[in-house]
Amino acid sequence: MSSLPRVTEWTREFVSRQFDDLGPEACLAEITECLTRENPELLDMARKCAADVDNGPKVMVGFGMFYQLMVSASSDTNQKQILHPLPRVTAKTRDSLVREIDEEGSERFTMRTVEDLERSNPELMQMAHGFASQHPDYLRVMQGFALLYRSLVVQSGADRKYLH
Repeated sequence: MSSLPRVTEWTREFVSRQFDDLGPEACLAEITECLTRENPELLDMARKCAADVDNGPKVMVGFGMFYQLMVSASSDTNQKQILHPLPRVTAKTRDSLVREIDEEGSERFTMRTVEDLERSNPELMQMAHGFASQHPDYLRVMQGFALLYRSLVVQSGADRKYLH
């Protein structure tokens, strides 16, 4: 089970309305600005995944919404937020994920991560699946969501281990 915030139906609908009201480009610009400051490794991974598929800018909007859902879900909790709500992915974590993917293969990595996402964060999984279903290269888009999710899970675990 992940220590990342669990997205609720309310949060998913709220973020969807934000994207509808402000427009996807405006939302993505704001999310990109935040990621540039708070999580540049994660932003770089998202950009590279989006560049690997057709209509990368639209896919980047989906990755931005995915991230925003987790940020919004963390502010739904009653816990006071002192630091940024999601872990800052490090180069070390990114390197460990590259090794993990190399060892088990990208398809197995994706399937395992998607199963974890479905089990631990079904509303977030629903958003990812719904978005990827609208893209002709469903698998590659889901691989991107899986990589982003797994990197946050692994970093969260590393951060907790460091704190204890």
